Formats: sequence, structure tokens, C-alpha cells
Amino acid sequence: MELMGLMKKPVISAENDTTAPIPAGTADALSDIMASDSFANADRLKSFLEYVVTEAMEGRGDGIRGKTIAQDVYGRTAATDGDPENVVRVDARRLRRRLADYYSLEGKDAEVCIHIDSGGYTPRFELRADPLLAGQDIVSDFEEKPAIALTRHRLIVGGVVALFIVIGLIEFFVLHGPDEVHDDADVTRNLQRQAMLEKSPATLEAANMAEQARGLIFPLFDVTRQKLSLGFFQQAIQIDPGYSGGYAGAAQTLGTLALLSPDGPKKTELQSQSMDMAKKAIELNPTDPWTQSATSWAEYANLNFDEAIRLSARAHALAPEDGNILEIYGTISLANGDFQIASELSNLAISQQSKDDRQANRNILAMAYFFLGKHEEALSTLKLAAELGEPISPVVVSVQVSASHALGRMDRARQYASALQTTWPNVPIDKILLQMFRSPKHADEINRRLEDSGWQSPQN
Repeated sequence: MELMGLMKKPVISAENDTTAPIPAGTADALSDIMASDSFANADRLKSFLEYVVTEAMEGRGDGIRGKTIAQDVYGRTAATDGDPENVVRVDARRLRRRLADYYSLEGKDAEVCIHIDSGGYTPRFELRADPLLAGQDIVSDFEEKPAIALTRHRLIVGGVVALFIVIGLIEFFVLHGPDEVHDDADVTRNLQRQAMLEKSPATLEAANMAEQARGLIFPLFDVTRQKLSLGFFQQAIQIDPGYSGGYAGAAQTLGTLALLSPDGPKKTELQSQSMDMAKKAIELNPTDPWTQSATSWAEYANLNFDEAIRLSARAHALAPEDGNILEIYGTISLANGDFQIASELSNLAISQQSKDDRQANRNILAMAYFFLGKHEEALSTLKLAAELGEPISPVVVSVQVSASHALGRMDRARQYASALQTTWPNVPIDKILLQMFRSPKHADEINRRLEDSGWQSPQN
């Protein structure tokens, strides 16, 4: 590590010194970060970074606290949001990773680097020397500083140690996979699985089955997919009736099937079954984030919107980086008419998901954008989702119809409406939307544009 540090460009750093002068190019460095691909679709992180850098540049760096960020950036206070600093801590970790990625790629030649060191939120500014002056002879530099000169013996020993470290890292990657090194959630999950195995192989088998089924839940508006997932969750319950995940998953899928069912005895039965499963999951493991999230979904399916929002917020606080929980929270916020919150949650989830994830966060974001009047953004978000192979559903296409209609692109709106009619001829999307939203006016906003674009609701 000492050798690596010496081989970097010479720097002038304000390490741990918030009173150090702010480098002259800091504002430009911040602008470069804001416009970079590394920070695309990361509005929350950009707001966070812009706030702390601006505070530091205006001489208020010592006053930056989690509480002030929560209040000034996110508009959250302890009086209304429980522990508002929790989201700040999570975003700070994400921001550090995002900055590291930026400086390893697009910002590798930046003359001013901005860091948010662990243990605080006040930015540290690193001024790299002029690259033209940095190409000095490293050997001569060592000769001028005998206190840090490296002898041949130390280089050999250091090389052997480095070799063992590399071998160890390769072995770790082979055995555990690269994500475990970077993802605390995976480490936690592996420890949980070890504990389950020690309790009972049946518990671990049930957990694995439930986890696989959980990945099948989205897209929501696929009844076949929901029934398939429900079968796996029911099997997990049979394998280990004492494992809460089977009941949590069953609560979610039964709730979704209730939402997709027309009013009548069948819908009422599904709503009741969903709540029964949620209550059993709570009884077995009340502090589990998935249990809280699944219960929030069951409450939503039973049209208890306020309770659904409360429980989703709790689940998110318990597991801020769980993509499935973010999807549920975002969907419920959308249905409740909290479109700005839905967009923030979706952007957060998108920034955390891997390239292989097929989550519906961009679909939620696009619909939130539509209701926020950002019709171009809604269409571009759905275009990107399609290119990435993310879920396509009748609701997605209905947003494409509506956003195109709102922009006056009637030919395109009619094309999307025709595709919706042809691909899902028996899906009463108008009725589904009416059951999805708390306020009928939000469903009507889409439904009238669908009808005006030529889409017709199925008779049966």
C-alpha cells in the first residue's frame, strides 16, 4: 500500500482538515461530476453531493450533519419520518462508491477530486498537481527521501506478500463470487443461510425456495407468474411451517391476485387470505424487513393505503438497500398519489440494482414521471427499460400511450394503443388501473387517453 501511494501523482490534500482552502477548480469539478455518465439517473446522490460541497465552499463545512442533510436535501425530520438520518447514511455509502467509480473512469484525469470520507459527510478536496509537472523521475524522488527508500530486500518481501494477497483474493472470488466483496447485503445473506442450516436443513431449503420465488413476482400484472410464485411459496411453507418467508411471499402474491381480480367473492377471499398469510409472517418474524413489506402489500390489496405506506416505510428503514422492498414501497407510493416520493425511491433502487436485475423500478419511475408532467422523461425511461430487457406489461404500454398522447404525438399513441390491444386483448387495463390507484382521477387520466387513442376495453 505504501508503494502504491508513492506511485500516484503528487497531491496536495486537505485530509481531515475542514479549514483548508477550497481548491480553485472545485466548482468545475462538481459540474463535471453532475454531467457524468457515472451519475446519470442518480438525482438523489447529485443533490447530496451538491449540497455538502456548496456548504463547504461557503464556509459552513463544520456544520454539515446527517440531520441537516436529511432536512435540507430530503425535507425529512425526526418529527415526521422516524429516523431521517438512516437514508443519509445509506446514500453516503452509495455516494462514496459512485465517486470511486467516477474517479477510476471518467474522472481519472481530474485535477480536483472530491471525497466524502467515512465517518462524516463534510467533503474533502484533493488537488492533484499539474499532470505536466507530475512526470518526475520516481527513482530520483526516492533518492532524495532516504527515509522512505525501498531496499531490494524490502521490494522482494513486499512482492512476495503482494503475491500471496493476490492469490488469496483470487481464491476468495472463486469460492464466493465477486459481489460478496463489495456487497454487504450478500455477506449478511450468507451468514443468515449458515444460521438457517445450523437450525435445520429444511429451514434453509424453504428459504432458498422462497428467495427464488421472490424473484418471479415481478412483473406484477402477469397472473400466470403470480400463480407460479404462489405455488413455490406454498411449497416453502410445507417444507418448514416455521419459516416466515414462505408466508410473506404468499401474502404478496395473494395480494397481487386480489388486485387483479374483479370485485366479487373471489376478490374478497384473496384479500382475506393475503392478510392471513401476512399475520402469520408477522407472528413468526415481526422484525424481518420482507415480512413488513409483504404485510404492507397485503394492506394495499385491502385498500388500507395509509397503513400500507407506514409499513413500507418501516421495511425500507430496516433494509434500505433491498431492491424488492424498494419496488413495493415505490409502487404503493405511486398508487397513493405520492409521485415525487415514488420517483425518488425508484431512482434509488435503479442506482443499486445490477445490470442483470429485471426489476420494474424504471416502469414505476416512468409512471411517476408521467403524473409529474415529465412526459419525455417517461418515454425515454421506458425505452431504456426495454433495451435493458426489463419487464414489459400492459401498464407500461398504457403509459407509453398516455405520454405520447400528452405530447400530441397521436400517430405514436395510436400505434402503442394498437399494440396494447393486440398483445393483451383480454386484459381490462382500465379496470386494473381503477383498482390500483387510491384516487380514481389518476386512473382516469390514463384511461381517457387510452380511449382517445383507439384502445377499447374487453367486454368480458
